[in-house]
Amino acid sequence: MKLTAATGVLWYLAFQCNEVVVNSYSPHTILSQSWGNSMISPTTLQESANEDNDSSNPARSAPPPVKIDPAILLQPFLPAVDPMFKMRGPVGEEDFVLSRTGGPTDEELTNENILKIVLSDSSDLEVNTLCWKCLGYRFDEENECWANEEVFPKWKEQYPEPPDFIGMQRIYSKEVDEPCLRATQAIARSIPAEHKNSLKLQLAPLGFKGFPFAGLTPNKTRRAQISNWILFFREELMGYTVEELRERRRLKKEAEEAEKQRRREQGENPDDEWVYPLKEVM
Repeated sequence: MKLTAATGVLWYLAFQCNEVVVNSYSPHTILSQSWGNSMISPTTLQESANEDNDSSNPARSAPPPVKIDPAILLQPFLPAVDPMFKMRGPVGEEDFVLSRTGGPTDEELTNENILKIVLSDSSDLEVNTLCWKCLGYRFDEENECWANEEVFPKWKEQYPEPPDFIGMQRIYSKEVDEPCLRATQAIARSIPAEHKNSLKLQLAPLGFKGFPFAGLTPNKTRRAQISNWILFFREELMGYTVEELRERRRLKKEAEEAEKQRRREQGENPDDEWVYPLKEVM
């Protein structure tokens, strides 16, 4: 079936349940749009919405509605259609600190660099590349491929090759974009509940206050999800072997079970409480 502009927009509204808005990006990313369900903290969004709707502050008036040109909204980014784009596309050539080779560095994981992801001051390929490196994929320059020997075991089982989290092609058919959505959802589910709000906590000193509802686009949602996972990786996973991480997890579970037992002895029933459905990458 031929995908017209109108049917494309309607399909996205039904499939993603996201408000369709156009986002402008830096020149090297142009009109990137990727669609995904929000995993940003509701507190972050609501606080930002309240701030932006505060009538006592004239600098925080609600933005005007955005008119959409469906032809632009559905315009593909043709270079990313090439299977070699993720090996040969430009990365780290402007202000975003990134090298395709090697593992993630401290300079690549600074709050300032991560803020550039959130603010769309980096390309979709750069966002993907940094996340791939954090997951353990390593670029093989000689063979021009991404090796997976160092990838977290459970993640490697599901994704032997690095997935496109952002939707670089900007081709919004279900066949092309749904794998990007599922990959982003999978990595978001691996973030423990206590780290879900790390994005705002870590970036607030740099002026980031979260996204108001009026300015939230699907591309921003995915960038926020990936940024939040990168922060979690930096704080909790980086520098540890898989065996060390598993031992830390065992000790954490023992401590949690000891706390539950203490509460049982006090007459509480912690076993009936809802538990966040965490799916770790290890």
